[in-house]
Amino acid sequence: MLVERSHLSKNWLLARRLTFRGYRAFLLIALVSAVSSVIGCNREPTRTPEKRAPEVIISNPVVAEVADYQDFTGRLEGIKTVDIRARVTGFILTAPFREGDLVHEGDRLFTIDPQTYKADYDLAAANLKVAKADSNLQQKTTARARVLIRSSAMAQEDYDTTLATAEKSQANIEAMGATKDRAKMYLDYTLVNAPMTGRISRRFVDPGNLVNADNTILTTIVRDDELYAYFDVDERTYLDLIGLVSSSASSSGSTTSGTSTVPNQLQFPALLRLANENDFSRTGVVNFVDNRVNANTGTIRMRAVFPNPGGQLRAGLFVRIRLPIGAPYQALLIPDEAVLSDQGRKYVYIDNEKGEVAYRTVTLGQEIHRQRVIKSGLTKEDRVIVDGLQRVRPGIQVSAETRTPAKPPESPLNKLLKNMKTGETAPAGAQQPAPATPTGTQSTAKKPGPGKANSQAAASK
Repeated sequence: MLVERSHLSKNWLLARRLTFRGYRAFLLIALVSAVSSVIGCNREPTRTPEKRAPEVIISNPVVAEVADYQDFTGRLEGIKTVDIRARVTGFILTAPFREGDLVHEGDRLFTIDPQTYKADYDLAAANLKVAKADSNLQQKTTARARVLIRSSAMAQEDYDTTLATAEKSQANIEAMGATKDRAKMYLDYTLVNAPMTGRISRRFVDPGNLVNADNTILTTIVRDDELYAYFDVDERTYLDLIGLVSSSASSSGSTTSGTSTVPNQLQFPALLRLANENDFSRTGVVNFVDNRVNANTGTIRMRAVFPNPGGQLRAGLFVRIRLPIGAPYQALLIPDEAVLSDQGRKYVYIDNEKGEVAYRTVTLGQEIHRQRVIKSGLTKEDRVIVDGLQRVRPGIQVSAETRTPAKPPESPLNKLLKNMKTGETAPAGAQQPAPATPTGTQSTAKKPGPGKANSQAAASK
C-alpha cells in the first residue's frame, strides 16, 4: 500500500508541473500576438505602384524599288578543260612547272627522252638527201636521153624507162620529205608545252616513268579567268524569265517580225554567292539555255558565265545562283525582325492613332539587306513596332519612340536589270561571255615554241 501511494504522489506532482508550464507558454504567445497587433495597426498600408506603359520603338515602312527573284543551286565548271596527254612513247625526263600554278600558252610542261626520235629524224633527213641526189642523176640521164631519141640513137622503150625512172625519183623526194616531217613532228612531241593559258593541276606522272603515246594523261589545265555555273531551273521560273526577256526586247525595239528574239536575247543578269558568303555580290550573265525540259524532273538546264579576276573561284565549287523573275517595282520594306509568326501566318504589331497596339496580318516578299518586302497588309503611313515586341500585346497602351528608317541600298539585281533595260547585255564589272570554242589565250601569253603541237588537247567542255 505504501508503495502504491508513493507512486501516485509522484504522478500527480509531474502532471501539475506540466500544466503550469503549458499555462506559462500560452500567456507568452498571447502577449506576443498582442504586441504584434498594436505594431501592425500603427503601420501605413502598402501602396500598389502604378503600371507604366511599355516602351517601344516604331518606324514607318520604307518605299524602295525591288525585283522578285528565285535562288538555285549550281556547280562551277571551267570554260575549257584540257587533258595533257603524251603524243609519243618514252621516259619522262623533266617536269619544270609548279603544280597548281598559272601557266601560259607555250610554257614547257614535260620533256620526254628524245634520243630515239632524234635518230629517226636524222635518218629521214639523210634519206631525203639520197633521194635528191638520185633525182639529180635521173634528170641528167633524162636530158641525154632526149638528145639520143631525136637522132634515133636510142630505142623508144629505153627512153620511156628513163622518163619513168626520173618521175619515180622525184616522187621519192616527196616521200622522203614527208618521212622527215613526220620524224620532226614526233621529235617535237617530246617537248610537251601548254596548249592554252590556264591553271594547271598536279602532275600525274613523275620524271623517270614510261608514258605511252596518246594514252597516258600527264596533267590537266583549266581556264579560270572566267567560269561557268550550271544550274537547273523549274518550268514556271523558266517561263517567267522568257517573259522578262521578251518584254525587255519589245521595249527596246529589238524584236524582228517573224523571227523569235528569245534565243538571241538570253543575256539576262545573274548573281552568285559562295557557300561561306552571305550576299550575292558576284555578277554574271546567263548565256545558255538547254534545248529541252527534262521530263523526269520538270527542270531545264541553264548556264551563266562569271568573271574570276582574283582566281578565287575554282571549278567544282558549290554555289547559289539568283535570277530575276520580273521587272522592278515599288514596294514597302520593314526590318525583318519586326515580322512575327502565328501558326504559319505572318503578322506585325502597329501603333494606331489611339496609341494602342494593333495586330496586322501581312504578306511577305523577299529579304533585301535585312529588310523584308511587304506585298500587302501595310501602308507607308503605318507605324510598325520594330523593338520591344516581347513587352506588348494587342489592345494595350504603349509609350512609342519614333525611329527614322534607313533606306536600304540599291540591290545589285536592280542595277543589273536597269543595265539590261538600257540595252547593256553584260552587267557592269562583268566580262562578255566567251565564244563556244574559246582559245584561252591572253595578250601577254608567250609565243609557242617549236613544240607547239605537242599535246592532245581533249577539251571536256
